[in-house]
Amino acid sequence: MGIHRSNRAAIAGVLLMASLANAERGSQRPPLGPLVVCPENPRYFQNSQTGDVVYLTGSHTWANLVDFGPSDPPTPFDYQAYIDWMAGLNHNFMRLWTWELVSWDTKANGEGKHHTAAPHPYARTGPGTALDGKPKFDLTKYDPAYFQRLRDRVAAARERGIYVSVMLFEGWGLQAVRDLQRESPGLDAVAVPDDPLHQGV
Repeated sequence: MGIHRSNRAAIAGVLLMASLANAERGSQRPPLGPLVVCPENPRYFQNSQTGDVVYLTGSHTWANLVDFGPSDPPTPFDYQAYIDWMAGLNHNFMRLWTWELVSWDTKANGEGKHHTAAPHPYARTGPGTALDGKPKFDLTKYDPAYFQRLRDRVAAARERGIYVSVMLFEGWGLQAVRDLQRESPGLDAVAVPDDPLHQGV
């Protein structure tokens, strides 16, 4: 039986992050991967360097890459405590979640809280002001601090024997956002049918 397309995407994400983690210098721990599909049993992964079958187990939380919460800026997530806790349970896999939205509410799940999320991959240098009163995102410039955080967190997980898959799109926040286009950092960079004059963000 072949590997489904969604499984291939998940495998590619795990392989990418395992490779990124292995590129980190100065580590004392032997390389974790990259992972490949186990040829004897394609339900499992295998360490391509050692041949060991790897059974991935982990615990989930949303804010382990991008901080979010009811304050602006959001309270920083205690990532070190999180990976220490995971390692204490012998977990070896996590998903690092990105967030497309700058803000959203949780009315859809009955809480009704307004949340903000930061940091984001793009620099907020303007020109102009976004709906939240901060400079607009410049989609031609990356925010180096975001990518340094990503690298540091993947490397820290690797040091604890934890494989990482970066989830580039989360999708949940999009379900409960009214005026979705108004919350998008890339509004002026794309054609939005409901905002033909691009007056949103």
